[in-house]
Amino acid sequence: MEKRLKNIYKKSLFVELVKLGNDFHHSMRNRYNPKYQVYVMGDTPKLRRDLVQLSGQTYIEGYNGEL
Repeated sequence: MEKRLKNIYKKSLFVELVKLGNDFHHSMRNRYNPKYQVYVMGDTPKLRRDLVQLSGQTYIEGYNGEL
């Protein structure tokens, strides 16, 4: 089974997600602006809940972004 990954482009958001205990997978250069890094994290339900919480939104269980 292939592990799903999520790209995080904002360093301060990445730092907060790590503080909340989310798994950091690796980082890489941003292909569109090489002076920036892209932080790659394991895509888990906890990561999704934390992303929603940090953005001030409400988490809807089972919602995958399709309308």
